[in-house]
This record gives sequence, C-alpha cells and structure tokens, in this order.
Amino acid sequence: MSCLFGEMNQWLLGDFGRAILSLLNANKAIFLTLFACYGFLLLYSKIIYMYYIPSKMRLLIAEHPHKHLKELLSLWKSEKGQIPWFILIPTKNEMWVQPLNRSNSDYQLLYFNRKAYPQNETDRLTQLLKAEGRL
Repeated sequence: MSCLFGEMNQWLLGDFGRAILSLLNANKAIFLTLFACYGFLLLYSKIIYMYYIPSKMRLLIAEHPHKHLKELLSLWKSEKGQIPWFILIPTKNEMWVQPLNRSNSDYQLLYFNRKAYPQNETDRLTQLLKAEGRL
C-alpha cells in the first residue's frame, strides 16, 4: 500500500513539491516550533480582542459615567494610543496580528465570528453602553 502512495506523491507533487517535503522532513522541529509560535500569537491576540479590550472599555465607561458615545470614543482612541506595543489584536481575516495602538477601529473578522463580536470600536462601545443601560 505504501508503494501506491509513493507513486501518487511522485506523480502529483513534482520535483518542487518533493523538495519542499524533504525540507519539512529534514527540519521538523524548526517548522513545528515556528507554527506553534504562530498559533500561540494568534491565540494571544484573539484573547486580547475578546477579553482585554472590552474590560478596558468598561473601565473607561465606569470612570466617565456622564459622557456620551462620541466623547467616550475619543477618550478610547486617546487611551488606545497609550497602550504598549505588545498588546496585539488580529488583523484582516485573522491571519496575522498588529499592535492595538496602531490599529484602525475596524476589525474584519472571519465570517463565523462576525455575529458574536462587534466589527468596530463604535459598535463595541455601543454594545457595552446598552449592557450598562445607558443607551
């Protein structure tokens, strides 16, 4: 049976594909470490997006209870600019990360995450203000 799969690999992959497979097989530990770091980085940014950002916004709302949405949004943008570089969020299509302080306020999430999480910071603040009963 392995002969059949070997023949299929020879026929389907070609010389370039076999070269890539041999490179991956020769350096399994390096590629495994790189892919694990990439996965943990994406997971870290997703946790920041789901939990850290809303908690900071709730704290901002609690500190300024009489401000309206536009004023809170301008305060959030100024506070977001002061957040350290290692606070990362997912980028477009959640394939890489970017620092929160350099991001625009729009988050283009994957399709199955669009309904669960707001698409931009204005929607997130509106959602939190509704949960507080202020809108």
